[in-house]
Order: sequence, then structure tokens, then C-alpha cells
Amino acid sequence: MSKSSVYINIRKIRELKNLTREYVAAELNMSMSGYGKIERGDVDLTVSKLIEISKVLEVSPEFILKFDVSIFFNEAK
Repeated sequence: MSKSSVYINIRKIRELKNLTREYVAAELNMSMSGYGKIERGDVDLTVSKLIEISKVLEVSPEFILKFDVSIFFNEAK
């Protein structure tokens, strides 16, 4: 898995759950700009921040790391 896929997975999971960046940033007690940098991969993601994000998204950290949107949609058919 590439480093950037973790950031893409966070964004995709957030979008699939119909959560806004504003909501997730507020739940993480951080600025919208700071959270946006995480989704874009502009900052290194710590394990503790990944755990915090997983709680807000209501998924496990492992789910974020292994999430594959193409499999998700193939299984839904």
C-alpha cells in the first residue's frame, strides 16, 4: 500500500459516510485547513491521529489502511 492511499481512503470513507470536512475537523478539534492537509497527504499522519480519525469515521484503523473502494462497489453488485 502506498502512503498516499491512506489519505485517499480517509477521504473516500468520509465521503461514503456523507460527512463533511468541517464536521470531521470539528470532531478532531482541529482547523478545517489542518484536516484538509491530512486528506491531501500534505502532512505525515501519526498513529494517534489515525486512531482519532477512525473513531470519528466509526471504523477501525485497520479498515482505513486496507480500504479498497473498488472492492466495496464490486461486492455491492
